[in-house]
Amino acid sequence: MKPTTLLAKPRRAYQAAVEKSESLPFRVRLVATPQDLEKVVEIRSSAYSRHYPHLADALSRPEAEDLRSDVLLLIAERKLDQRAIGSMRLQPNFHRRLRIEGETELPAAYVDRRLVETTRLGVENGMPGSTVMVALVKGAYEICHACAIDYGVAGGRRPMAQVFRSLGYDELAGPIPISYGNNLPHWVFGIPICEVEERLRLRGHAYYEFMARTEHRDIQIDYEQVFDVFGEPPRRLG
Repeated sequence: MKPTTLLAKPRRAYQAAVEKSESLPFRVRLVATPQDLEKVVEIRSSAYSRHYPHLADALSRPEAEDLRSDVLLLIAERKLDQRAIGSMRLQPNFHRRLRIEGETELPAAYVDRRLVETTRLGVENGMPGSTVMVALVKGAYEICHACAIDYGVAGGRRPMAQVFRSLGYDELAGPIPISYGNNLPHWVFGIPICEVEERLRLRGHAYYEFMARTEHRDIQIDYEQVFDVFGEPPRRLG
């Protein structure tokens, strides 16, 4: 029998008050069916092939991590025709080490902590893609917050490395070749989940208003599915 979900709806992930509600031309949700996974693979392959054509074929099929029972996949779909325009994978370290830990050693502060590695971020080309990316980031952050994740971890090549730095991530390693990044040089970043909002606020980052002060009902996370996959978050004192 499936255990009772502890939280039907987690508490809001931000200290800042909501100042407005915004409708998006797409929805962000969790992958739930094989058809959803096909859409993820399609947008991922398309997104990566723009910059790394040699990866297009390898990414035209689901990866082993996509099929793991402890992994969550986010998908962004256009409302108009349900076409996938973005995706992201979230993989925790609850049952095995993160993939990045097979490439480099994480700092001591990360040992025996609840970690989530975000990988395979891919969005449709063009200006709308930047909005899709921040919506996926918001969904991933809110999932991590609800699940009491200690640190978020991510790797990226030079363009994404600049994005992570602007968001307030700490640089943990790099540049190093990443085997699941076709051995291309990547930088590795981490951030305490409990400090995400404050770091964005202090930097005056454009994502702060989008994430902390704006309600997006089109980011539709099924937390029963989240807790079924990631498990119920531990109770913490204080």
